[in-house]
Amino acid sequence: MKKLPMCLVIVFSACWVMPSMAGHHKKDAIAVEMSYVRAPVPGHSMTAAFFKLSNGGEQDCQLTAASSNYAGKIEFHTHQHIDGMMKMRPVDGVELPAGSSLDFKSGGLHLMLFDIKHGDISSAEITLNTDKCGEVKFSAPIKSIKSQPAKAMHH
Repeated sequence: MKKLPMCLVIVFSACWVMPSMAGHHKKDAIAVEMSYVRAPVPGHSMTAAFFKLSNGGEQDCQLTAASSNYAGKIEFHTHQHIDGMMKMRPVDGVELPAGSSLDFKSGGLHLMLFDIKHGDISSAEITLNTDKCGEVKFSAPIKSIKSQPAKAMHH
């Protein structure tokens, strides 16, 4: 039996093992992207958080609760058209099917943060709790809406 050079053994081993290891963490992970908390209006004790949430796993999850070092209370909220008016409404939970993504955005699904801490705070640590997929922790920078470029109005 011929012996393979050690470098070939290492390369073949890496090709065999690495793909299964590389996909393992991503496949089961819930990922958070583009997160931020809108800086509160002076004198107000509430604001909102926005982000994109992706479920790369094979199991459906439901977001059941949220907490933060920046807020005393967090609720899941959405906007609804009621009698010709756009109104914010709390929702008990948020479904996150396997292999899907959700946008928590202004004018749609978002987190409402109540009893926020004021002061020189640059980011909020947020934890999302799920029924079957554990906790999801992320840091969201606090951004002023004044710093965002104005959108052109079209009539």
